[in-house]
Amino acid sequence: MFRDSSRYLIVVVLLLLAAGGWFAISQGFVPALGSSSDDPGAETNPGEEATHVVIVDVEGWYRRTSYERALATSVDFTLREDLFEGIPSELGPWRSEGGDSPMGAAVDEWYDNPEVAKTRSYSDEEGRKIFFSIIGSRGGKSFHLFEHTALTCYPGGGWRIIDVGLEDIDIGDSSVSVQRVIVEKDELRRIVLYWYLWTDPERRPEKGILSVTLHSNVVQSDEETLEIQKEFFRLLFPTIMPWRRFG
Repeated sequence: MFRDSSRYLIVVVLLLLAAGGWFAISQGFVPALGSSSDDPGAETNPGEEATHVVIVDVEGWYRRTSYERALATSVDFTLREDLFEGIPSELGPWRSEGGDSPMGAAVDEWYDNPEVAKTRSYSDEEGRKIFFSIIGSRGGKSFHLFEHTALTCYPGGGWRIIDVGLEDIDIGDSSVSVQRVIVEKDELRRIVLYWYLWTDPERRPEKGILSVTLHSNVVQSDEETLEIQKEFFRLLFPTIMPWRRFG
């Protein structure tokens, strides 16, 4: 009896510590593990004044992976219809001038009318482009986010899968991993990076989840394209927080 009570007390203490840790990092009380903002020569980024903490992973509801990370950002990624209004149209050298585009009826059907399904294009002074997409749902319909990924949607559009894997993005002294898919169609070669994002540390379905994707056509090389995508990612998420899930 005493042993069971002790175990229960330990579990309660661990849960309280986890909740307190999440509050501390979300309020900026705990310093970042990975951030390049201490470099006096670094360019100021819109994401450096991070006021929100999100959870990012390469898998969804089915399992939490060892790649799960807590990232700090200046963007409020809370799932809502006007989500894109809170995302800067200028990120470092990247500019968006064409507005946001709905993904269309096919995506609405596949994902059971998600609350958010939009794409925004960014370009820099060299004419390079990045397409930034978010699809977000909550509750039972959020499971559709894991049924339809770049691995299923691109072949449906006539693209051929060339390579699949995880891509590491260095942030300060740490790193975060995302899913990577390379596809080809006719003369085009494209690199797609995608990941799943929660604003709730417990990853509860009723709070919602976002499937976030970067798409870029390869102009010079795969390496160059990946580097500009990673640069864009770091502008959105400049800091990796010192947080690990208990258990």
